[in-house]
Amino acid sequence: MSQNAYALPQRAPLYQAPPFDYKAFSKVSVFCRVDEAAIRAALPAQFEVRGDVIEFFIMDVPAGGALGSYAEGGIVVPMSYQGRPGGHVLYEIVTNDDSMAVGREVWGYPKKMGEVDWKASETAITAKLSRRGTSLIEIDFRADGPAFEKPALHPRFQTRIIPSPESAAVETQIIENSLGQSETLRHALGTAEIKIGGSASDPFSDFQIREIVGAEMIVANFVLGFGKIVG
Repeated sequence: MSQNAYALPQRAPLYQAPPFDYKAFSKVSVFCRVDEAAIRAALPAQFEVRGDVIEFFIMDVPAGGALGSYAEGGIVVPMSYQGRPGGHVLYEIVTNDDSMAVGREVWGYPKKMGEVDWKASETAITAKLSRRGTSLIEIDFRADGPAFEKPALHPRFQTRIIPSPESAAVETQIIENSLGQSETLRHALGTAEIKIGGSASDPFSDFQIREIVGAEMIVANFVLGFGKIVG
């Protein structure tokens, strides 16, 4: 049995160490104005709210390096940590177990297993994110929309929670993560219709949309590397 595995199980690790080389992933995002108090209520106490425009996204990953192909979606909110602006992925649903595990265990992304329906053409994307039979995000995007001001949501700041094996106590680390070698292959602004659902265990619908600020789709490459413990 190997004693040098990066992840469990040691005999056959679920995932390898970063980096992961993503090729031609597609992502559709809708940026919406919501009640800032709702962001504050959901944001970890270590972070400060920085604006009321949040990102609802769904993405299709045909080639995520050693992670293979999968899809995911979630919510990103603007925040700051010790005066440094960035974005915090508040909720995230993913379709395969290795992506879920590496995201949670290495960077502190709040990933859960779920389902994504994805249909895309050159000018439109229809996508649905759901978990355990509950629809969480539905996006109907059409290209050719107006320009808009996007909130700055990078780098990501996540809380990596490490449960104690002896009690209900936890250790919490703040992880900063940035994308490397990012290359945009295609970018299109557009218009979108969006529906938000939720449940007690996946409270996406705590965010009531006041205004759709803008929508976009991108196709891009990037390298997902190691993060940095900053707190």
